[in-house]
Amino acid sequence: MKDKGFTLIEVLISLTLLTIVLGAVYSSFFSVQRAIERFDKISLKYHETRTALDMMRREVEGSLVKNALADESLKIKAGFVIKDRDVFGKTTSSLDLTAFSFKGSCLNTVSYYVTEKDGKLDLLKSERPAAAPSKEYKVDIVEGIESFTIETMFNQKWVRTWDTELTGKLPEIVKISIEFDDNGKLVTLTEYARPKIDTKL
Repeated sequence: MKDKGFTLIEVLISLTLLTIVLGAVYSSFFSVQRAIERFDKISLKYHETRTALDMMRREVEGSLVKNALADESLKIKAGFVIKDRDVFGKTTSSLDLTAFSFKGSCLNTVSYYVTEKDGKLDLLKSERPAAAPSKEYKVDIVEGIESFTIETMFNQKWVRTWDTELTGKLPEIVKISIEFDDNGKLVTLTEYARPKIDTKL
C-alpha cells in the first residue's frame, strides 16, 4: 500500500490560496473599520455643530438690552455685540450678549469666539453671571472647524458687525453659520434667530 498524503506542491498551493483569502478578508475588515471610524467622526461633528447652532439660536432669541431688565439698580451692562474677525486668513466672528443661558437660571453674559489650533479653528463659549462678579466658565463647543460667521440684516444687506451701544437696539434677525470639512468637502450649517424682546436703549 502506498502512503496517502499531500505533496509539497499541493501544500504550497494551499498556503498561497489561504494567504490570498486571508489578505482579502484582512483588507476588507480594516477598510470597513476605517469607514466606520470616519462616519462616527463626521456624525459627531454634525451633531456637535447642530447642537451649538441650536444653543446659540435660543440664546439670541432670549437676549436682552439694558432697559429690558426689570431692576435697573443691578447695573448690569447688557448688550449685543457682533464683531468681524480674521484668524490666520480665515473668516470668523465673535458674539457677546446678555441672555438667560443654559448654565443656571440667572442672567448671564455669554461670549462665542474662535481660537486657532494646528491650522484649524475651535469654537469656544464663555459665560458668567451678569449681575455679580464671578469666575468665568469656558468650554469648547466645536473643534476643528473652517469658519464661524455671524451676520445680521441691516438696510437689506447682511452685515458682520453690530453693537447695541451704537444701534440702540437688538438686530431683527441673526444668521449663524459654521463651516467644517467633511472628508474633503466643505459643509456649512446655518441657523437663523430673531431676538424676541423688542426693546431699545
